[in-house]
Amino acid sequence: MTRKSKTKRRKKPKVSLATVLFIFVIISIVAVAIAYFYFDIGKPKSHSANNSVKTTANTATKHIAAKSVLDGTWVSTTDGRMLEIHGTAFSMELPSVSEHGVTKGSITISGNVATIIYFGTRDKCAENPGTYSFIIRKGSIHFAVRHDNCPGRKLIFATTWDKF
Repeated sequence: MTRKSKTKRRKKPKVSLATVLFIFVIISIVAVAIAYFYFDIGKPKSHSANNSVKTTANTATKHIAAKSVLDGTWVSTTDGRMLEIHGTAFSMELPSVSEHGVTKGSITISGNVATIIYFGTRDKCAENPGTYSFIIRKGSIHFAVRHDNCPGRKLIFATTWDKF
């Protein structure tokens, strides 16, 4: 006579279709959330709307926020400020623990001359645009003051910025 072994076979747990669908839905939601924040889909539009109207001095001109040669993120070689330019809008941030602030404004390019205006500052810088000539060389841009009555802006912009 042959003996049967008394070892029990373990049954594989059955995974229901509902469980598989639930896991699929959760993974899809996480993927959409990551894409949402990665591409800034939910970010409110700033002053750089594609058909924004900007008034400088007594003239009103319509600027379309087309891609400019300066588009992208730049880092100041002087103090590490981050300058982000998109079309005719920019934002600038000093990444520091002790001193943090974001400056926003507009930048208009004509040839190799950039006209810079700050938004929302309490000093004279918001009222007066500054003009700077610039040279792009080997992944860096150097701004030189042409005319600017804002000493703070002159100090920040008249330097070399490296492409980030």
